[in-house]
Amino acid sequence: MESVMLDQVDLQLVHALHLDGRAPFSRIAEVLGVSDRTAARRFARLRATGLARVTAVIDGRGTGRAEWLLRL
Repeated sequence: MESVMLDQVDLQLVHALHLDGRAPFSRIAEVLGVSDRTAARRFARLRATGLARVTAVIDGRGTGRAEWLLRL
């Protein structure tokens, strides 16, 4: 397995996506002071190495359903 070192931009990118998972890379890049291509490329690398995963959870409040999340 390939070892990946996270730098400040990687950590800030993950933090920004944690705050707003739907934020466009152009907006995140603007806040981080990098190009939107750099932000997208960094995120692609994090996904490819398994350090970041994209998941979705349906908001059940509108349907009256309970929301459960289990991570093993």
